[in-house]
Amino acid sequence: MTSLIKPKLGTDSKTGWKFYALHLSSSYIINEFFLVSNYKRCIKNSRSTGIKELSKWALQMEEQKYHDLYVHSFIGMWSSFESGLVNIVADFIKNDREVAINLSSKFKPGRFDIDTWPWDTEVCLDLAQRIESKAKREVENGGVNFFLRIQKLFSWLNINIDISSQEQSFLSEANRVRNILLHRYGVVSEKDAREFACLLPWVGSVMPLSKEKFTNYYNGISQTLISIMRGIASTT
Repeated sequence: MTSLIKPKLGTDSKTGWKFYALHLSSSYIINEFFLVSNYKRCIKNSRSTGIKELSKWALQMEEQKYHDLYVHSFIGMWSSFESGLVNIVADFIKNDREVAINLSSKFKPGRFDIDTWPWDTEVCLDLAQRIESKAKREVENGGVNFFLRIQKLFSWLNINIDISSQEQSFLSEANRVRNILLHRYGVVSEKDAREFACLLPWVGSVMPLSKEKFTNYYNGISQTLISIMRGIASTT
């Protein structure tokens, strides 16, 4: 999330707390998705300015099929997604005592003292972040299939979610590509290729982030959030 302007939502953060964090995350993600189109239009227009340095840069961006733009927007999109997941869980911890009891019970007694509930926002966020890590460890192959650990996480909130196997694949690949970009300058390893065969052609190098890949990752993210929205709605 790089925007200085927070989206204005129709959802009230108090009365609509179950959906507020989800709607906020979705707004940031949609903004990142369409930001690429706006920048691409500006880059194409810059070709006609006559400024040599600017035209050369614009040409390079076009020749690389806007890889840099897709990378920046994808990282912003994924950050909004991860923040949204944590904030959704934190809001449930803050507002639903049963959820707070269930999630805090998964840690050593006293780590999150239910007798002092409702907790401050910082405590709720801490528990939400820790419980996400616990979900990863408790799901078989949780380090690869990102959706399964989200599914496990929300099951602890009594919220059932599901998406297609293809969308799960898009989401899991997006999570791995995010890690590759942030921790290894985008260089694909042999381990990445073993776990995600689609990355095999780029072992030892950077995979070009194309419009198709970017759109697939967006679909995996957006369908997960839609599933969470439906899951929450079914409990109200």
